Amino acid sequence: MTYYITNKQFKSQQGSDWSCVTVGYDLDLLCNLLLILLNMSDEEEGDLEMTPPKKKARPKPSSSTHRSQKYRKEWESLPDFKPWLKGVPEDLLKARCKLCNATMLAELTVLKNHAKGKKHRSFFETATTSQPSVSSLFGKAVKKPSDSVSIVEIKLCGFLAEHNIPFQAMDHLTDLLKDIFPDSITAKGIVKNVIDMSYKEKLARTLKEVKFSILCDESTDVGSVKSSCVVVKFYDKDAATVDCMFWELYDVYDVKDPEGVQEGATAKRLFEGLMKTFNQFEIPVSNIIGFASDGCNVMMGAHNSVASQFRQQCPGIFIMKCVCHSAHLCASEACKVLPRRCEDLAREIFNHFKCSSKRQCELVQFQTFLELKPHKILHPSQTRWLSLANVVSRILEQWEALKLYFSDIWLSEKVVSAELIFNSLHNPLIKVYYLFLEWVLSGIST
Repeated sequence: MTYYITNKQFKSQQGSDWSCVTVGYDLDLLCNLLLILLNMSDEEEGDLEMTPPKKKARPKPSSSTHRSQKYRKEWESLPDFKPWLKGVPEDLLKARCKLCNATMLAELTVLKNHAKGKKHRSFFETATTSQPSVSSLFGKAVKKPSDSVSIVEIKLCGFLAEHNIPFQAMDHLTDLLKDIFPDSITAKGIVKNVIDMSYKEKLARTLKEVKFSILCDESTDVGSVKSSCVVVKFYDKDAATVDCMFWELYDVYDVKDPEGVQEGATAKRLFEGLMKTFNQFEIPVSNIIGFASDGCNVMMGAHNSVASQFRQQCPGIFIMKCVCHSAHLCASEACKVLPRRCEDLAREIFNHFKCSSKRQCELVQFQTFLELKPHKILHPSQTRWLSLANVVSRILEQWEALKLYFSDIWLSEKVVSAELIFNSLHNPLIKVYYLFLEWVLSGIST
């Protein structure tokens, strides 16, 4: 008997969908075979219909990232933050509580949460109860400080003014002085409004009664502010001495006067600014009997100068140029006769040592060998002419040590500048000129 079975497992190699299987006459064997074929077909169809398990979805990354907030100065003006909030200069992302002495992130949410904290509220209540507001002082009589406290304040401020101590130094004094002055503004106000005005009024009363001379000079400070200093010289009857007292330091150029700035530091402008300081205190012009200043043309010129303005306003006034400037001009003209090599030698020696610690230490060895004091070479200044005497004396003092030093430098390094100094130090005429200058300049400097 022949049976025909359709199944994918029994396809022929020729591609036909029908395969002939001869089972024979054994029905049991045929039934078992059918069961096996049916089970295999069910398993295959089950595999094809089975759905794969779902994978867990990954959380999507957040599209918005947190941005750090910088500290804003405007927060300090808000009523909730004004009493206690301040910034941290070292970190722009941080804020600081002055009451709790705590540092936190500079974010509004963090600041508001800190303000609600128990610790902060306790500190805030203590501070507000111990320090009454300004509005609570209105309508109440302000208590005057005791006489002892006022005396201490005035004496201390007088000490600062006398020794020219900066007001910022008040922050570094002891706790006792901090208790006397809560801040430096108090001391500054006392010096400006009490000591200064008291001193000025007392000196003005004296100038109204005595004859006096005026000494004036202009200078430009490091802030490029041109100022004029005024000093008065008069005879003090009580002390029986001739005193020189500081009167005023006024700005030559005023920012509020653009026309005056455009005009410049003319003689008319300098004279008006000088006389304005005396007219404010109603000091009579007739008491001015002398005027002294440097010898520049705007101050001492024959025509249209400050001195000529004084001659018109104060007939018979004594005009005198600065003695130091006059001596400097005389010395400069006299030095033109001397060889220029003398001045060049002093500058070349200083320039050789000024920027090298190695060379200075080597010079000390030669000074020690010759049993000389290890003194440094001084700078020959162009403006501080009275220091030239010290420069010449120092070179003569170290002459032999310099000769040995530059002899060694010239022979070992063969530097042109060292050779020029070496030749000058071994020139006897140059040393004679230096000995002459030491004798002449000592008389001028004294």
